[in-house]
Amino acid sequence: MKILNVCCGAVGACFCGRLAQHGAEVAVTVRRDRELIEQQGFRIKSIGGDFVFRPQAVLNSAAEYRDQADYVILTSKVLPGADAVELIKAAITPHTVIVLIQNGLGIEDALQAAFPDNEILSAVAYIGVTRTAPGELDHQGAGKLILGRFGGGASSAGEKLCAAFTAAGIPADYTEDIAFYRWKKLLWNVPFNSLSVLGGGLLTCEMTDNGEVEMLCRKLMQEVIAAAHACGVELPDSMVEENIVYTRNFPPYKTSMLVDYEHNRPLEVEAIVGSVVRLARKHALNTPHLETVYAILQAFDRHRQNQI
Repeated sequence: MKILNVCCGAVGACFCGRLAQHGAEVAVTVRRDRELIEQQGFRIKSIGGDFVFRPQAVLNSAAEYRDQADYVILTSKVLPGADAVELIKAAITPHTVIVLIQNGLGIEDALQAAFPDNEILSAVAYIGVTRTAPGELDHQGAGKLILGRFGGGASSAGEKLCAAFTAAGIPADYTEDIAFYRWKKLLWNVPFNSLSVLGGGLLTCEMTDNGEVEMLCRKLMQEVIAAAHACGVELPDSMVEENIVYTRNFPPYKTSMLVDYEHNRPLEVEAIVGSVVRLARKHALNTPHLETVYAILQAFDRHRQNQI
């Protein structure tokens, strides 16, 4: 199996590194530390066992890839101005399967328009991993994937990739309804990512301590469920309590948005919160908590970026 991981960061290195351990030929493009990673690979401290991921090739861009990938896996942040088509197009051949391990809704649309004859697999990741130093990662919790064909339905390529991940020690399930799981992931991401930053650096345990922030998390999740229902995706109300209990029992953790904030990187405001707010507005839903968090987080991130 030949894989090109475009924009390989903490998430990509953890997942694709395990595939490489199990025999896949994995090349990566990176945004930083290319020479260091070429020399020593990604050094990963992991709850599943520490390991070093040495990619077959470390590239600046997909245009440098000289092989034909079975799967091009994109693990970039979804940020305004980021062009997923440009990032991967040089490596796409007629038989390439495109895999998106990213946050948000509607992220597949531009790729489907650009590559109508290529299969697109949408993936939802559950993992707690952070970059602690150049080329060094700390995988603290979870490590699971759910994959599905964009638009729904069966996929032999999707089943094959799930089997490869599972064999490599990454639990991966195939679903014919990936839209459900995208919304389910946002049900967690919207409250916990947003409030970890707006709360001044809150850890997950501080947002599930039966206090006022936990109550706000619950209200945000209830509004996400209403937006999902309006879009034809039925998330049960019981998921609110399930998310709270899951997070309360998770090791104290900094969300990905909080890590980005601490490193002065742009935040995935539009992908995580804005995508839900826009759909709620489209269906004329009353979502006051979502609207408030979105407005403040958007302004906060814009102001902070102007100061850097």
